[in-house]
Amino acid sequence: MVDDLADLREWTRQADVANKAAVLRTLATLTATDRSAVAALVWLLIPGGCRVAEALSDLSPDIDALVASELWLQAAQAHRLRTPWLARALLNATRREVAASLGVGSRADRHWARVLLADDLTTLASGAGDRESPEAEVAPEVELGEFFDEAVRDHAIAEDEVRLLCELAASAETVGAPLHRGRLGLTTPAAVELVAHDHPEAARTLRRRAAHALDRLKTYAAACTDDISLDRWRADHQGGDEVGAA
Repeated sequence: MVDDLADLREWTRQADVANKAAVLRTLATLTATDRSAVAALVWLLIPGGCRVAEALSDLSPDIDALVASELWLQAAQAHRLRTPWLARALLNATRREVAASLGVGSRADRHWARVLLADDLTTLASGAGDRESPEAEVAPEVELGEFFDEAVRDHAIAEDEVRLLCELAASAETVGAPLHRGRLGLTTPAAVELVAHDHPEAARTLRRRAAHALDRLKTYAAACTDDISLDRWRADHQGGDEVGAA
């Protein structure tokens, strides 16, 4: 695509989504055996890495070095990823691992810890603490993580829909979306448009996906109120045919 590595980042700004994804995927595949491919991939991700470092800058005076080293480690493992949104996956993983290394996890009262760490629902739920004591206080983000985890297992929602809702929650908070509009702010135009910058789908499509996912979660939550209703739900949704169908 270009004659020099220094020109590659500029090319990605002008390339269409399909061509850019193909280049990223090729570089990711080569990272299994070629360190120069890792370097090229990191070069492309530097702007995103800078945004991650800026967002976490209050956690450590060495945040630039921590993010840079973690970004390299994540890029070196890029050949293992199968997601179509490779850049976002690598940057989110970088943010998650740096945060964890600094002691910020599912129990921390930080917006991005509540939302972005929710991709790893198993890890998030593991912070639930001692459940044997009825007085044990469970953090809201842990309860939400467990609910999402159970909803995925019971075919109420797909994992990519969970990630979409988490992204919309982060976006809604960023733009200050009012809670009385657009499904508690999640599907307000400003929030959806912000998320759409990192997705191949149009904002209207993302809004529709989110609305259908929330409708299914509402129905599932109602079924979880008693064992009979939940068993009926599981019997009716064993194949997961409705998940993501919209």
